[in-house]
Amino acid sequence: MPPLPGCSALVATRNRWELLVGRSLPSIHQQTHAVREVVVVNDGASFNAEQQAALRGLLHPLPLVVLDNRRPPGAAGAWNTGLEYLLALSRDGFVALLDDDDTWEASHVAENLRAAERARADIVVSGLRLVMDGLERERALPEGLVPGDFLVGNPGWQGSNTFVSRRLWATVRGFRDGLRSLNDRDLAIRLLRAQRSRIAYTGHWTATWHLSTHGDALSSPRSPAKISGLRWFWRLYGGEMSEAQAEAFFARAEGLFGVRRTEIEARGEDVPPHQQPWGDLHESV
Repeated sequence: MPPLPGCSALVATRNRWELLVGRSLPSIHQQTHAVREVVVVNDGASFNAEQQAALRGLLHPLPLVVLDNRRPPGAAGAWNTGLEYLLALSRDGFVALLDDDDTWEASHVAENLRAAERARADIVVSGLRLVMDGLERERALPEGLVPGDFLVGNPGWQGSNTFVSRRLWATVRGFRDGLRSLNDRDLAIRLLRAQRSRIAYTGHWTATWHLSTHGDALSSPRSPAKISGLRWFWRLYGGEMSEAQAEAFFARAEGLFGVRRTEIEARGEDVPPHQQPWGDLHESV
């Protein structure tokens, strides 16, 4: 059996040191199929020398690269900073995302790579458990995903179960700088619509999304990032929603996040700089 392709882990973090070193990075270190390298992009205060040494010790012997976000603040800019670095090195293999407060099962990378090899896929979606405020919530394993599934909500493909080939990351040019939330849905639509993209599923729960509805989480009701992301997303995709989808989109925004339709449609608020079906990494990356 030929060896599995390589995979790099990319983590964006913002002032959550305890979660980074206590939750997400240990789950990368325990992978049964070791990642090629770990790239941590800091979207908050820069790590000092002592903190960087602690990260290297925690992940040893895995190669570690620590970067500061060089793009607009937010997760999209941080991920693009890491993708820019990784795509400059190689177009082979995969890049897997992990949020700084989430975890992978020890088999996550291996199962995703095996699924990719079986199906000759450049997108693999694994099951992402939802633990909300410490309690696990029932949800379905993702399967048969199409772009329209993401217009109203998210059927289970988010940051920490994003597993995409470097070739396809380069094709869609990463994330939209400045999009403060709903990056997962925008990315999924663009990846699934990309020419020659092929998706596979592991059929197993290999990652866990730890969702807090308190504090400054992106999913907290009426968080500025959520309001901004809803406005951007509506301007990008509202024109292709059916009347029923639009009604469901606005009902979900108000029911889950307390954001009214009039706020999302407000003129002159949070206008995306472009509406092209690609992100903001330079096309030569």
